[in-house]
Amino acid sequence: MAIRAKKSDVIWSYVGTGFSVVSGFLLLPFLVAFLDNSSLGLWYVFIAISNMTQLFEFGFAPTFSRNIVYCMSGARKLSKTGYVKDSVREGVDYHLLKTLLKASKLVYAVIALIALALVLTVGSLYIDYITRDYSGESYWAAWTLFCVSIFLNLYYLYTVTNLRGIGDIASENRAKTLSRAIQLVVSVVLLFAGLGLVGAAIGYLLGGISLRLLALRYFNQHKDVCMNLDEDAAEVTRDEIAAVLRTVSHLACRDGVVEVSLFFSTQAASIMCSLILGLEETGTYSIILQFAQAAASFATAYASSNYPAFQSSYVEMDKMRLKVIVGRSGVAYFSVYFICMIGVALIALPLIMMIRDDVIFDPLLLTTLSIYVMLFYHHVMCCSFIACTNKIPYMTAFLASSIASVVVAYVLSVLCGFGAYGLACGFLVSQLAYNNWKWPRCLCDEIGESYSSTLLSGIDSLYRLVRR
Repeated sequence: MAIRAKKSDVIWSYVGTGFSVVSGFLLLPFLVAFLDNSSLGLWYVFIAISNMTQLFEFGFAPTFSRNIVYCMSGARKLSKTGYVKDSVREGVDYHLLKTLLKASKLVYAVIALIALALVLTVGSLYIDYITRDYSGESYWAAWTLFCVSIFLNLYYLYTVTNLRGIGDIASENRAKTLSRAIQLVVSVVLLFAGLGLVGAAIGYLLGGISLRLLALRYFNQHKDVCMNLDEDAAEVTRDEIAAVLRTVSHLACRDGVVEVSLFFSTQAASIMCSLILGLEETGTYSIILQFAQAAASFATAYASSNYPAFQSSYVEMDKMRLKVIVGRSGVAYFSVYFICMIGVALIALPLIMMIRDDVIFDPLLLTTLSIYVMLFYHHVMCCSFIACTNKIPYMTAFLASSIASVVVAYVLSVLCGFGAYGLACGFLVSQLAYNNWKWPRCLCDEIGESYSSTLLSGIDSLYRLVRR
């Protein structure tokens, strides 16, 4: 059952990624208008804690989705790394698929319970400490709603994982877009109604619940898959689930280390800036970084929509198809990122300076951070393709580079006195030394082509696609 990226997958991938980025900016004016400074600060604390709990997932989501793709592509046996070529046959082993789905549901239930226990204990103590001087009790109601949201978002993560695993990227992004829209509308209405922080928290909760309900609905629309799962009368045993967990946990742990490394390679810059350079420079630095990361996330949408198709083609050993997917993804990434950053430089940043005349953006800092983010997200995209082969050779390099980035950035910005430029250059140099060039080359070695010929192939195939 070969998986191919459809036109709807690509379109909805761009729509989902774009709306996810834009919705945050759309909600911001209403939060500023209806929340006082203390409540607004507390809202971002809640969001930061919620985002941090996503690290508890520790790489299981991409690992499960990759193994579901292997199963849908005909694999009869799972492997800790790569795949067992002799086990690939025509059709789908639906008992193995059922085992994978049950194992993922069990893992997410355990992760959600652990996260809930921590946010109810350690998290509540932290909230109690930072709100010690606040009057009123509404923030406790908002915090309770966030705790429920954190639990449900982690537990029902399997619904989105299942959609991606069967290759329905369009439905995955459709669910994400609609749930974001629901969160935005509900939050704005309740803020207007005067519910303040509680209203925003209710919107966040309903957005998460709607995502899971929509994902379940879209999965159930795959009648052939659901029917074959129901017709498999054999019960999934504990030994089968244990065997699957032993297999997927091998790469899931490595995926988790990579996610932590990515967190430090991106978020550590703003944290260091606030500690070293002060809040004024941190604001300017973080705004540029936020725009660049939003542009890069949007630029990787085409590649993201093709990960299941790449993996399916890898199982089929279709080298030409692999070359086309990687080539198109590279061309789409650089083209979209360049266009987005031109828009940021010529439209977005000037608008911000019109609103706040005390905010000034340095062109050199903008250029440096734009180059860093462009190269960083490019090699991350290449590594995501490599991960589709069920191998993660880049874990150690990512971890070492994230540590080196912090050290070099500190030396250049503080000891050498280069300030924000030193911070940006420290992260750029540390990634440029190895990761930026190593993993694109490694990906091309995997498909047996040079990167230049792969990009040229992508340009040619995109040109012919547009002409058609």
